[in-house]
Order: sequence, then structure tokens, then C-alpha cells
Amino acid sequence: MVAFRKVIVILSGSGATGMVKLSGSFDGMNKVKGECASEAAKRGSKLYIIGNDIAEVNVENAKTQFEVPVYAKGGISCLLKTEGKTLVGSTEGRADRRALESRVELYKREKIRAARAKEKVVCAPPSEHFATPSEHTLAQEPSPSRERSDASSSTGSPAADGKAETPCERVRTSAAEGGSALGSSPAEAPFAPSPLSGGKAEPFGGVRYDGTNFYQAIKPQIDELFVRYPAEPRLNAIVPNSKWVRVDTDADDYYVVGVLFDLSLPIFVCYGVPGVRTVPPPEELADAGVWLPLDARNPDGEGFWVIYQSAADGKCIR
Repeated sequence: MVAFRKVIVILSGSGATGMVKLSGSFDGMNKVKGECASEAAKRGSKLYIIGNDIAEVNVENAKTQFEVPVYAKGGISCLLKTEGKTLVGSTEGRADRRALESRVELYKREKIRAARAKEKVVCAPPSEHFATPSEHTLAQEPSPSRERSDASSSTGSPAADGKAETPCERVRTSAAEGGSALGSSPAEAPFAPSPLSGGKAEPFGGVRYDGTNFYQAIKPQIDELFVRYPAEPRLNAIVPNSKWVRVDTDADDYYVVGVLFDLSLPIFVCYGVPGVRTVPPPEELADAGVWLPLDARNPDGEGFWVIYQSAADGKCIR
């Protein structure tokens, strides 16, 4: 837990100044008391408190008090948007306005994507990239690139009625039957369910999937991934309120697994492969993959094609 502390951030920019005072435990779970003071602040202004994730505060006047959860293990930066003016400040020296604006824009996009997820749900097309793998050891783990090369000749796993299932459907079916939605080994692609032994497998982790608790049903496997594999610091830094790990499959290939939170509540389980925006994603990600650049100032540079699955029902969203 992050210890109780007091923080003062001096704001400046656009010919205006201000100050943000914060006090509390910056663990993201408990509310931090704060005050934003700036003569430039008017009704409708927004204050963004930026640490390991971003907290958003409505600023209504020149001196606004608030309470909001803040997660920050280290330094804290603030960005105040008001009537065409942008004020920034940081506890770690001079604030980089463009970098802070990029983080805020990414935060806004993630917020919009979460809102749209409630309105429109789209599952990925059938694909062997997420097909049930054969049992193997960690040393025999196939790389995503080899799986991609096989995907072009695949039409997905057949369902009981003879129709091909989408990856999302296979995962949800496996969870509902008590199988592992992440595979028999944490090294396997997270959305590749392991085969069940005659459909008689016991519910893993003591939680049976009921259509509304997807994350809780796969949480034991998610937790094991985050214990066994190293953090992906680039994504942890740019995606607010999330945590990611990198799973290396061989010397040159890897994928990432992440969980996005609304405060402490999981809202998406994510799987991604590295790439660049100008190169089309692997065929199996074409209809469900969302482009996430590592640098918002260079959207066509390096980044990840990411699939987002609802933590509630396991459906893929865009």
C-alpha cells in the first residue's frame, strides 16, 4: 500500500498559474482529498491528476475542493483544461505539456471505448490463432508467428451443431463448462481454452461461469500469468489504470496480456501482439484488433494490435 503523503503541484501555462494540493494514501483504492486553486478555472474546467493512472476532476470555480482515488507510486503531474487554456505542473520538475496531453487523450479514448462497449459488441471471426492447443510443455510453446501462418488455412473449431465457433464463444463455452479459458499452461495464448476431459472438468478456482462473471471465472489463470511473467512497462505507463505482462514465446516473438480497471473493478481482459499501424494486423485479429500506439505523437509507429474482452461476459469489443 502507498503510504499517506501530502503533495503540492504548481501549475502554469497560457499566461496563467494555479496550484493543486493533495493529501492521502495514493493507492487508487482510498480517496485522496484535494484542492485546485487557479483564477483561470471556470465552470466546466477539467483537472487531470496523472500518476500510474489518471483521475479526472470537474473544476467549477477558482477554488474547488474534491475527493477522488489516485494511484501513484512515484511522482504526480497535473493538467488543468479551462476555456482554451492549458496549465500543467509536476512534482518531478518541469512538466512536459505534450506528453501529459498525450496521456490524457489516451485516457479519454479508453473511456469512450468503454462506453461504446456497452452499446455495441462484436466478436472476432473464427481463427486457429485462438484454437485449442495440444498439450505441451513450456519449452514447446508455439510462437504467435507460427500460429498466424497456420491461421490462413483454418476455419475455427466446430461447435456441436457443426457451425464454427468464434474465439469469444469458445472461451465463454469453456468457462461455462468449468474449463480453463486461458489454457492448461500460462504460457499459452490467454484466449485459447484447453480441451475438457469429456466435459467433466470441475470448475476452476471454485467459480463457474454464469454469463456475467467472466473475469472471476478466469482469475486464477490471470493471476498466474501476472506472477510468472514480467511486467510490460511501456503499456503500464501509457494505459491508465491497467496492468500488463509480456509473455516471450521465443527469442524474437512475444505477446502481451493485460487487465483494464475502472478504479479497482476489472472491465476488460486484453491480449495483444506487437506491430506497426501501417502493416495490417494478423488475419485472426483483423476484425477485432484495436490499434494501440506506444507514442500518441507517432500513431503509425510501434504499438500493439489488441483484443479487448469484456470482464463481465467475455465478449470481444471494439
